Amino acid sequence: MISDRRGFFSIDALFAIMLLMLVSTSFLNIYTGQKAGAELMTAKLEARMVGEEFAATMNSVYANGSYFSLSVNLPENLGSYHYSISFDNSTRQISVENAAWGSITVTIGLENVRDFTLNRENLQSAIRLYLVDNQMRVENT
Repeated sequence: MISDRRGFFSIDALFAIMLLMLVSTSFLNIYTGQKAGAELMTAKLEARMVGEEFAATMNSVYANGSYFSLSVNLPENLGSYHYSISFDNSTRQISVENAAWGSITVTIGLENVRDFTLNRENLQSAIRLYLVDNQMRVENT
């Protein structure tokens, strides 16, 4: 009796493996898209918190009167994104901006605040807020 030990090729197995790879890559693509969206949403929420913290510090300095100062340390990055903070006295809004998420604004009710912009280089050290002659000033320490 002669034994035949040769293998065989199954088109069904090849089809099953290709289908498994297709489904796996689809799930991986969905996962990476959702993860990127979640990271961006986290950065936007952190930007909102930074703007609120900065507004609260400005209000505290204003409430305590002339020649009072506070220092605030802000994070250099929000998530993996660089950002900048600016203030426009005409609209009375603090803007936390980045090209990835746009601009997050926080409105405050203070008057007599000098317009300022804090960018990546300015956020590496503490920011000092003080009131002189009824005008709020913001500078690096």
